[in-house]
Amino acid sequence: MADPDSPSRNRRLETVASIMLAAAGVASAWATYQSSLWGGIQASSYATGSARVTEAARLELQAGQKAGMDTALYMAWLSAAAVDDRELMTFYERRFAPGFRKVFAEWRAQYPEDLRGQVRQGPAVPLPRAEHPESREASRLREDASNLFSKADKANATGDRYVASTVILALILFLLGISTVARSERQRRLLVILAGGLGVAVLVFLLRLPVASL
Repeated sequence: MADPDSPSRNRRLETVASIMLAAAGVASAWATYQSSLWGGIQASSYATGSARVTEAARLELQAGQKAGMDTALYMAWLSAAAVDDRELMTFYERRFAPGFRKVFAEWRAQYPEDLRGQVRQGPAVPLPRAEHPESREASRLREDASNLFSKADKANATGDRYVASTVILALILFLLGISTVARSERQRRLLVILAGGLGVAVLVFLLRLPVASL
């Protein structure tokens, strides 16, 4: 009957353990590398998204200032229209922003030539609204920022999964390490089998994760 602790069996078990150690080491290095790349993607996406939000806020401020100027000029124009001061009305019209001037012309076509009676009687003549280019660009930037933040969140989650895999791989390395000092072949085999099962599980886990590249 063969000795369960025979040298040939021990050598085979040591060979298997050595191969698994090498594979686990390579996999751990790969997972660490991927975690680092995904961390970079996360940081870059958050930084770019924050810059987009800052630029959007600046453009929204500009759009608000232009809208305020539109309102001020329009109210001044209404005051001139109330007294039928055509020269002053023309003066204000020439100072309208291009976008507001177009909307104003469309609005003006809906009302009679003489606005004095309507302005005096009320209710107040509705204010035409113009969408400034800054407002549209700000909306686009905010949408870009939202997409970038979503990308950063996904990168963070992916990086965390790679980090989790390195923890399992470290456990595998630990099991394989103590298998070399186990007292019996049965103990060594049990540790190697346990490490192998974890190795298969973590390999499947890693293969399902997205891969980042430089």
